[in-house]
Amino acid sequence: MKNLYITLVVLFTASCGVNNNIEKPRDERLDHIAVWAADWKDSAKFLEDYIGWDLHPIIFAAAGESVGDMELVFVNGNGLWVELVQPTSQGPGMELLDMLGDGAIVELDFQSNNYQRSLDAGIENNLQMLGMDGLPLRDRGRIIDGIIDPNSDGPLPDEYIAYFPYELTGGTAVEIYERNDSDENSILAQRDMMWGWEKLNQPINHDQPQTRYLTILVDNIETVRNFYKEHILLDDMGSVVDWKGHKLLVIDAEGVYEEKIYIRLIQPVADDEVMQIFRQKGSGHVMEIGIEVKSLMDFKQKINLISEDVKMVDLSGKEYDVKNPWTIDDVMKENYFYIPSDISYGMSLKIFENR
Repeated sequence: MKNLYITLVVLFTASCGVNNNIEKPRDERLDHIAVWAADWKDSAKFLEDYIGWDLHPIIFAAAGESVGDMELVFVNGNGLWVELVQPTSQGPGMELLDMLGDGAIVELDFQSNNYQRSLDAGIENNLQMLGMDGLPLRDRGRIIDGIIDPNSDGPLPDEYIAYFPYELTGGTAVEIYERNDSDENSILAQRDMMWGWEKLNQPINHDQPQTRYLTILVDNIETVRNFYKEHILLDDMGSVVDWKGHKLLVIDAEGVYEEKIYIRLIQPVADDEVMQIFRQKGSGHVMEIGIEVKSLMDFKQKINLISEDVKMVDLSGKEYDVKNPWTIDDVMKENYFYIPSDISYGMSLKIFENR
């Protein structure tokens, strides 16, 4: 399929009129994650060849003082969209890539059925919402998407995004953005329409590996649980449990696909490799993408057909051997291993099978 190139110019404006659509209920759903990439083509090819996911043909570019110049693409993570973001000029985006590294998951992006009502709820709760530049939100998060395209008649309709305070999220960048049913010109609307998909209940391909969860390290699991419950309106899946000496809680992130996507919150306690990552990366770090396969052995054989030298590793990067080909998790009822980060372009991909 031919790629569609779009340029997105991001500018904050001085004034705006807000379309208050108060009759629509709130409904925040995790649509995608943003993953920084030194070269999105390399990262996308890896996800296509090794994981078996599909690259969406839309390629778009962002420009603006708050982010710098970037190229962005979407990969269908079969349960969660993966947005690969490649900074292409000096600026905040390139600085973030240099600081966090290739493959870092930098934010969770929730589409909002009624952004204005969601924003009002945050303001009523005395939250200092943030803009793309990390500064206090201006003009309710209004941005202008200017499409530079020979078929375009001018700027797209006003759109809105906002970020929650980091002290509530545990340090993770969490964005809500406006997704109106009537807006057919936004990047996400075009993304879905090109494949004939609706914005919700998007299809799962059961013949491909499926994204099931994100694991996030936090310094206070109760604070972050309350954030997702009170401000994103997500439900947790039971109580906090002990997982290998750490505290663990599972949250239903709703998602836009026809099957569930979850957030696993871990508050490190035991002095092991999880704690080492926490000390290095800090609270709010998205430690991994949990990808379900039908058989770890079949998946490994597929990888070795591409490159027979690839050996799977544990969380610390240590290679497994023939006698112990993966880790057994009795609490979460999984067997799993990781793809080496030098193969995955820095992305922390936990491949698991259910037990």
